[in-house]
Amino acid sequence: MNPRSAALCLLDIIEAIERVQIVMADLSLDAYETDWQRQWVVERGIEIVSEASRHLSDEIKTRHPEIPWKKVAGIGNVLRHD
Repeated sequence: MNPRSAALCLLDIIEAIERVQIVMADLSLDAYETDWQRQWVVERGIEIVSEASRHLSDEIKTRHPEIPWKKVAGIGNVLRHD
């Protein structure tokens, strides 16, 4: 595992999600589609969640099978490379 603790990775995930929620509060899809700044914040938040999820142990991921971990990790690649 990465030298960063699971707790720090989980905090990164929580913080990124909370920031995206704040930026997206009461925003319509039409407004989002025309706001490059909010799009950037959302994409960056997803990248942070994706990267942090890669550093979580298999034991943590096994305890939460409802989360599609491979997709969470993979979406970061899509944003970075596509």
